[in-house]
Amino acid sequence: MKLWEIIGELHTIFNPKIAENWDNVGLLVGDNTKEVNKVLFCLDVTKKAVKQAVDNNVDLIISHHPVIFSGLKKITNETVHGRKLLKLIENKIAVYSIHTNSDFAINGLNDFIMDKLNLDGEKIIFNEHEFEDYNPIKNKVERVHSGLARIKILNEEIRLEDLLERIKDSLGISYVRYVGNKDAYVRKIGLVTGGGSSFMYEVADKIDVFLTGDLKYHEALDALEEGRILVDIGHFESEYLFVDMMEQKMAKFFNGEMIRHFEDEIFKLG
Repeated sequence: MKLWEIIGELHTIFNPKIAENWDNVGLLVGDNTKEVNKVLFCLDVTKKAVKQAVDNNVDLIISHHPVIFSGLKKITNETVHGRKLLKLIENKIAVYSIHTNSDFAINGLNDFIMDKLNLDGEKIIFNEHEFEDYNPIKNKVERVHSGLARIKILNEEIRLEDLLERIKDSLGISYVRYVGNKDAYVRKIGLVTGGGSSFMYEVADKIDVFLTGDLKYHEALDALEEGRILVDIGHFESEYLFVDMMEQKMAKFFNGEMIRHFEDEIFKLG
């Protein structure tokens, strides 16, 4: 399958226009006319991910976090990032990154993680948005559907401590951090994967507890004094299952070999 054909399908599922303005998504390295037989999925394009791609003769890496994010003035062997990019280019490995457009898309990462928790209740798309957009690869106009956060209104209240255990068990992670009383009961659960703290005030009056990653001390302190409940799943921990989601999405239109790459948790408990 040609890379441009894959990009056309990914454009339909995760339209680049729903990404945040500051984001950098799409084909960031590579030739869109190349034939793709092997794809590797990863959260970050790390040294280990690049090595696995090279060792397995992978043609395309699909990552969640962009391999090129801020402006680059040079690509040399003097930096870790430069060496990774050189290795990718030398081995003719393309990189396509799907970041905040993956989070916000309907049936994207926010939905995938919320559904993974397997909580009974109604799921609501917060700040839902629909528009029509032209897909230049498929040469047709498509309906684009997105939303910033996901809210689950449970059929029955759940104790916070039980919710924390559900999160750990469902996502296969060892711990979470939380702000609030673990004996409190919650029913309306908000979620934004990754570092989604900038959205928590937008949904604060609609939820009992907010799940995200990368919460800062002062954000947590303010929430505690305001009587709100937060759960910090972790940035890595809330997004590493992007790999599983992408395998499911790609299997619907790609017949080549697919490789899942997982890193270890970044932070360790001492």
